[in-house]
Amino acid sequence: MTRTVIGDHTAGSAPARPVRPPSGRYEFLDVLGEGAMGIVYRARDLELHRIVAVKTISPDAIHGADATAVIRRLYQEATAAARLTHPGIVTIYDVNAATGVPYVVMEYVKGRTLADLLVAGPLPPDKAAHVVVQVCHALQYAHGQGVVHRDVKSSNIMVDDAWHVKLTDFGVARVIDNQSAQTGVMVGTPAYMSPEQARGAEVDARSDLFSLGVVLYEALVGERPFPGDSVATVLDEVLRLEPLPVRERNVAVSPALDAVVRRAMCKEPRDRYPDAAAFADALTHALAVDHRRVAVAALRRGMRTARRHGTALLFGGFGVAALAVAAFVVLIGEDSAHGLATAVSRDVAAAAVAASHDRATSPTGPGASAAAANPSAVGVQADGPAPDPAGQGRPLAVPPAVRAGCLSVNAVPFATVHVDGRQVGDTPRACLRIGRGRHRLHFESLNERSPEHVIVVDEKHTSDNPLRVSYDFRTHQFLAR
Repeated sequence: MTRTVIGDHTAGSAPARPVRPPSGRYEFLDVLGEGAMGIVYRARDLELHRIVAVKTISPDAIHGADATAVIRRLYQEATAAARLTHPGIVTIYDVNAATGVPYVVMEYVKGRTLADLLVAGPLPPDKAAHVVVQVCHALQYAHGQGVVHRDVKSSNIMVDDAWHVKLTDFGVARVIDNQSAQTGVMVGTPAYMSPEQARGAEVDARSDLFSLGVVLYEALVGERPFPGDSVATVLDEVLRLEPLPVRERNVAVSPALDAVVRRAMCKEPRDRYPDAAAFADALTHALAVDHRRVAVAALRRGMRTARRHGTALLFGGFGVAALAVAAFVVLIGEDSAHGLATAVSRDVAAAAVAASHDRATSPTGPGASAAAANPSAVGVQADGPAPDPAGQGRPLAVPPAVRAGCLSVNAVPFATVHVDGRQVGDTPRACLRIGRGRHRLHFESLNERSPEHVIVVDEKHTSDNPLRVSYDFRTHQFLAR
């Protein structure tokens, strides 16, 4: 491997572009990536004995340009990012300049950019949403610190093997409370710009949400929504074009998720989500709607099975439907599922009664005489509700509805949710129906388990105002709102 120490080009050959920042503290290992303004190297910190990423501005980029402005831009990146301490944001370790070459030393993230992952095609909808929810959390924190990223794009989102996400490159970030920032200057990457950025107008946190909406569109489709072949064409599309709905380009995307993308990419900032937390909540809710849709489909399949096979498979058909009902209860809670489950029980019983009658009057049906003589032998009554399997004459019924509240849960990475020692679902979930009162909650992901967290669910925790609990397995911390 080529071995080059920054500031000492005598050992080995020079890196891809000659740079001469600091003394001999950092040893270049290889190039991680190149952008319009700089190069990012993987390097070794010889003093602290750790692997870092070193971003430099190449002499070619500075040559012929306003060097002072270029250096100021890099310092701006470091100043903005240094204010941010969050597990979803790359940490800045050092910033300096030497021999006319500025550099920033930052945390090395092992993984690939989202742009690299999308070379193979779009992500499954739940994976795409999982990535974007994590970016939302990072942006919510940054915006709370007064920092707008201004260049959110797939190549600035790092994803590791466990699908942990880090947002990098605050190189064009604008510190909101820094009133020296000039307006009328277009900054960012055209294909991901918000319309107000494209016009060179003043921007706020909602501009980042538009850009993240573009990222979500790209992750779900595998292509950008504004694919113009020139900067002018792309900017015109950003300003005027409504891209094809995600669902029209990928049938695996649900209507609920499609609606989230549309709102995030509204041309007017006031029509987008008010903040990144609302964007994340909308994505979580959309995934929950998808889960419900899958459960309903399973319910209907169970009902069709019961009707098709009649008495011969009454208990088998009912078992399929019962399993589907159980899954549905886990997904949306007993309160919401009670009415549907009761209806399903009634429909399955009715189907069995009809099938029993058909078979009893059919001269060819096996067991027809027995069924005709004793309809209750097959577990139903010809008139009235179905008795329990023990034949005591009590109607089958689901548990009565309980007083419940709404719990919104999320974890990084995906995790199962356990309440009072019982698994009740998976993350993310917008509204997990939990009985009111005190409960012990923990998350499990792969071979890890979070500590137990005491929650109190009450009547104020509705679907519009759920109790929100999140856990980050990277920092081993609960985040409750």
